[in-house]
Amino acid sequence: MIKKILYPTPQNAFIWLSSIYLLFLLYLGKANALTILFAYFLETILIGIFNALKMATTICYGNSKTKNVTLILFFVVHYGFFVAIQSIFGFALFSMGKSSIIKEPFNLIENYTSILQLEDIKFALPAIIFTHLGKFISDYIAQKKYLKFTTKELMFKPYLRIFIQQFVVIISFFFIVFNNGAGLIAAVLLIVFRLIVDLFFESIKENSAILDSLSIKLANEKTTADEIKKQLISYTE
Repeated sequence: MIKKILYPTPQNAFIWLSSIYLLFLLYLGKANALTILFAYFLETILIGIFNALKMATTICYGNSKTKNVTLILFFVVHYGFFVAIQSIFGFALFSMGKSSIIKEPFNLIENYTSILQLEDIKFALPAIIFTHLGKFISDYIAQKKYLKFTTKELMFKPYLRIFIQQFVVIISFFFIVFNNGAGLIAAVLLIVFRLIVDLFFESIKENSAILDSLSIKLANEKTTADEIKKQLISYTE
């Protein structure tokens, strides 16, 4: 199963290319460990943007009879509030580091502006954007998933992914900021771990052998394999 998850395929090509590119930036010295960390931190916002695009696509081209645009607005407000709280917590940690550019955790706009003005963020951030844009086009649009999901189902899909993502970023933060000798190693491990997590999410797709195998193993007396399969598809979209 592990081999199937890690094996490069046309479906996970964007994930592999993005990770290799970030590792290449570290090797060339075009991005430092802290910039890689901030790039993944900014990914939380990108996940919300692309989820809103999925909701909009579903409203415009999906089979749902209700074309409720207010659900997108509700998601933007709800998700925005969630990201704001998470950002304050993250910036509070970043401000503890001597080399951090973050001064006041509650100044969200100023802090994000400072991150975007980092000289090497222009090299690292496009890799994250490239991954999500590629997956949105090749997976959600090309596979016509807007016909399979409703806007209500899409509203809460990003939260599991960003919880895992931010947890990994925060753990990596302590190694990068407080241990100068381990900064580069921590950045490499962050990229590799994120690669494995993203490949795992990508492998659990509808009609995949991994999804079938995993749902059978997780099935129990209370939850059938089909029910677990639906939950996995929902959580990893």
